[in-house]
Amino acid sequence: MGGESRAAVFAFFVMFMLCATSAGASKEDMCGTEKVAFQCEVREGKNLAVCSKYANDVLSGIQYRFGRASRKEIIFPADGFGFKGFTFNYYFRYQVSYRELAFSVGSYKYGVYSHFDGEEKGVVKTSAGVVVSDATDSKLVQVPCEVVYIDNLREVAPYVACNKDGAFGCAK
Repeated sequence: MGGESRAAVFAFFVMFMLCATSAGASKEDMCGTEKVAFQCEVREGKNLAVCSKYANDVLSGIQYRFGRASRKEIIFPADGFGFKGFTFNYYFRYQVSYRELAFSVGSYKYGVYSHFDGEEKGVVKTSAGVVVSDATDSKLVQVPCEVVYIDNLREVAPYVACNKDGAFGCAK
């Protein structure tokens, strides 16, 4: 193969790889300089994230963010990082783990969830995302993660109040 042919093949390969990676998942920088406790991509390339703020190596607050890094559609709490307004549920047993971080904005309740089920031999089931419910009309919308980038929800559990009404319990 001549030099021009190799150069053309290489150029095609580079263009193909650039297109393939840009068409795939897009991890947005949702947390900036803060640590990411949870982040995934959902529909339309939007991301949801739970960002953690540390002071002197101790978790001092969290914040939920949804949208794109350049245009966040939902931020809770809107006035900065904290634990107030968040609740947490955590259930686990051998090969099973269910976590949910919940908060409310107006009549809407949000639940960021991460589920792992490896009980069935040779089969691992995972799911994550956010469930949004409206208290005024009982509608429920599930927004599943298409790609999970970071899943460390367990790190916030000791700092957040237990949701005693939740189905999963309050193991930490």
